[in-house]
Amino acid sequence: SGVAEHISIEVDVDDEPPAREPHRITRCRYRLASRLRGCTTELSLLEGGYLGVYSVRPQHAPLKYQLDLRFLKTPPVRSREIPWRWLVVTLGLISLGVAALITGAPSPAAPFTTAIIGGLCACLGGCVSVLLFLRGACETLEFRSEHGDVALVSVLGGVGAARAGKAFFVELIKMIHAAKQQRPRSHQQALRDEMREHHRLRALHVLNQHDYEMSKARILAAH
Repeated sequence: SGVAEHISIEVDVDDEPPAREPHRITRCRYRLASRLRGCTTELSLLEGGYLGVYSVRPQHAPLKYQLDLRFLKTPPVRSREIPWRWLVVTLGLISLGVAALITGAPSPAAPFTTAIIGGLCACLGGCVSVLLFLRGACETLEFRSEHGDVALVSVLGGVGAARAGKAFFVELIKMIHAAKQQRPRSHQQALRDEMREHHRLRALHVLNQHDYEMSKARILAAH
């Protein structure tokens, strides 16, 4: 009977088109935009225990979707990426440029010596590497699905972005717990509903095929 149950979970979602998302009243909103990275994330806490997501990422079409908060697990996963090599390059170029400007004392006859030109170029390169360092230094906050363990919501910003939105994320976590308590389900029903939700998000291109297959395998294993 266990095999039959596994099959029924998969069959239930095979040809199910994504349902049109109803309009829900927004309780509060959080928006994080980064011109340097070309990305925007807007999260809206909606009535009834839902989350509205609007996400823009470079080289990807904008995504707009809603999530039932019961599918999310807490706490969220936070990760940081610091491009230390660009920091080293920045310090090296600026130090080299400053040293060249100090040692290459200009004269009235030759105001722009080779050392001065080299120092200015090194400082300019240091400024470029600073921008690359700031662009690469990022922090990601992910809310993953309860049993499928894939990222359903991803917030990308500079280091400290999660701390800046702490009040919103605390309220979001409270609403996740409240939604699970107000609309409880059996374990089997929760697994079936989560797989349907993953299927819907795959159709909306929120999940790619690889993540969908991995989440499906984890859900079936949990069943």
